[in-house]
Amino acid sequence: MMNLRSLVRALLVCAVLLSSRSSHAVDIAYRSFTTSATMGPQAAEFANKLAALTAVALGANRVRFVPLSGTPAIPPQFGGRILAAVAAGAAAGGFDAAYISGTDLDKAWGFIFNSGVPFGPDFDEFIGFLYGKSINGTSSGLDLVQWMLDAHQSNVVVLPIVASSEQLSGYFPLPIGDNDAHHRGIGLAGLCEQSWTLRYLPPAEYAIDKACDNLVAVHAIASKNIRFIEAVPGAGSLVGAVKSGQLQGFEFATPLDDVSQLWVGADNPATVGVRFVHAPGWQQQFLITWMVVNKDVWNTLSPGQQAMAASVARDHVLSSYSESMQQQGDALRHILSTNGAGRDEQMVLSEWPERDLERLSIATNQILNERTRDPSLPSEDRQELATVLELLRAYVHANNRYWNVRGIRPQMRFEQWRGPTGQPWADERRGRH
Repeated sequence: MMNLRSLVRALLVCAVLLSSRSSHAVDIAYRSFTTSATMGPQAAEFANKLAALTAVALGANRVRFVPLSGTPAIPPQFGGRILAAVAAGAAAGGFDAAYISGTDLDKAWGFIFNSGVPFGPDFDEFIGFLYGKSINGTSSGLDLVQWMLDAHQSNVVVLPIVASSEQLSGYFPLPIGDNDAHHRGIGLAGLCEQSWTLRYLPPAEYAIDKACDNLVAVHAIASKNIRFIEAVPGAGSLVGAVKSGQLQGFEFATPLDDVSQLWVGADNPATVGVRFVHAPGWQQQFLITWMVVNKDVWNTLSPGQQAMAASVARDHVLSSYSESMQQQGDALRHILSTNGAGRDEQMVLSEWPERDLERLSIATNQILNERTRDPSLPSEDRQELATVLELLRAYVHANNRYWNVRGIRPQMRFEQWRGPTGQPWADERRGRH
């Protein structure tokens, strides 16, 4: 990763070459959507980094993104569409910029540029698609996003600015598979049969739903009884929803995000009865979030200012990922060390069985293909989704032979590590600290 000194040097050269059109400082007010640890604070850090580096490189021509206070409501004339509000700009009652989830880029295909697809490329593999010449050897996935938005005359410029690692994959009253407490796992079949209401966001919600339907179709279970609801509004409300009986399980985000949002008061997942927390994060192997800027506002920037903003954004995707990754171990330890009044309120780490992950992977492929034919989506959006999926699959096909052999089995990577005196650094039975 480029260090700060090298980044400043590169940006100084860029600024000299490209700072020809304007000579003015720019403040761009933006709306943020979250305070979750790996996201909101890192968006603010991107803004701070850009302001500091442009002040060094461009002097009086520095660029600042300034967060609006709180989370301003999207004005009703935009029908809840944040991209439409940014396209209009602040002068027309919208926003000049907004920090958004990638799913907000487009209802049909935005999820791919938010967290990829379940069982798809992981972060470093997807970064190759996003920034490399992954499309016919000439263009990047980021180019593709901008082209599709331009084709819709969206009047916005998009910059990925923040990234984080795999999520945890569910807080449930019962374990799905093997677990540290040695409780019998209910498996995917048992999950499908529970009369539970879950908050599990698409497309993973659709994958679980489809996998349950598949089990019913082959008579592995008599019926599917789980239900899903949309996101529960309000910070910390997932724990409250479980306590009130509105929910019986949910997935949220990474350990660091979960600690920042779910461990904020007297109650937490352990105390309200969803003490089995699951891995791996099959449903979301990474998260990339975006700054969307009104194109008219963007065009007031000089070429040098635009190049600086794009370069710092790309740098911050990597540095924010690194910053959150190095805190996830401590966050998971905090979650698993949570104790309530007794043993029955201690958090327990559980794993999805391999056979059930295979079922979910099959279901994921089914729902992705079905979505390209979903009549509830506009035909143009369906075609764009099919195009993005095909380009992503071509990219994966070209690289998968290498991906399949490049990695060492995760449990083996540090198995033989010892300290200078021969003391094992981890629990050798499970490969965990």
